[in-house]
Amino acid sequence: MMKPGYIYVLMHPSDPNLYKIGVTILEPKQRLAQHNRDFSKYAGRIVKETGQKWELKEYHYVPDPYLAESAFWRTTKFVDIPYRYGIEVERMSWEEVQRGLEAAKKAGLRSEKRSTPFSDWVYAYTASMKKRLEGRDITLLGYVTSKSGKSKFRCNNGHEWRTRSMYVAEGQGCPECGIGERHPEEIRKKINAGIICLLTHPDKPGLIKIGMGCGTIEEVCREWPWGDWEILHHRNVEEVVLAETLIWELLGHPLPHHREPIEKDLNLAEEAFRKLPYAIQADIAFKERRKENLQKTG
Repeated sequence: MMKPGYIYVLMHPSDPNLYKIGVTILEPKQRLAQHNRDFSKYAGRIVKETGQKWELKEYHYVPDPYLAESAFWRTTKFVDIPYRYGIEVERMSWEEVQRGLEAAKKAGLRSEKRSTPFSDWVYAYTASMKKRLEGRDITLLGYVTSKSGKSKFRCNNGHEWRTRSMYVAEGQGCPECGIGERHPEEIRKKINAGIICLLTHPDKPGLIKIGMGCGTIEEVCREWPWGDWEILHHRNVEEVVLAETLIWELLGHPLPHHREPIEKDLNLAEEAFRKLPYAIQADIAFKERRKENLQKTG
């Protein structure tokens, strides 16, 4: 049974727009102390590097912490942050944080009996997990309803366990026998994860271009494949080809074409880029629902 807890916001003196969002079943001040002394974690490394400690900005009681956390991030432009190695530190405006907190407080409690179909993101998260488990002798039991929440797994040796989905997605194996353990880099390369970029040119106002590639942003940009074009925004994506197809559709220039720069109001291009994660989720969910229905009908 899900334990109630808190969603909390930490702020850091080094940057007024730097926030750490988290959930806990502990007292928030106790969790704050843990963040300020654990230098092995990302939040702790900021403390070590700056010599300044995180401060507790705000916290709220929630009946289902992981559902609240998921609701928070869905209101932000960082909706696709899961699979970022558990890092929940971002630069954002206080207005964005407040909007997320309002959604988190209204998230409520997950029902044991689900009478309505799963949301798009559940199908997308589940499909992503299954893709990451291929060849690892681990089976997902049920659905992934939140990447930062918990899911149940079974290894081929018959051991079952429940843990945060992101841990297994990033390579954690069976806690009893170790089967299925992988390095995060190995998984990322196996699934051909990559980036998609919205590019602008300093000498070509009114024109935008889409760039893409497999690998991290550092790996893709190492040889800088886009000449004088500069990255305005980029997103990490697991389905690079699908992401490219959908962004061009959102821009009103569906493939196939020569992928040349196009005239587009920058605000409209940025809006299309913001909608991309939702479009990817919707496309994957449609395919997964169809597959599920075909299995049910034999």
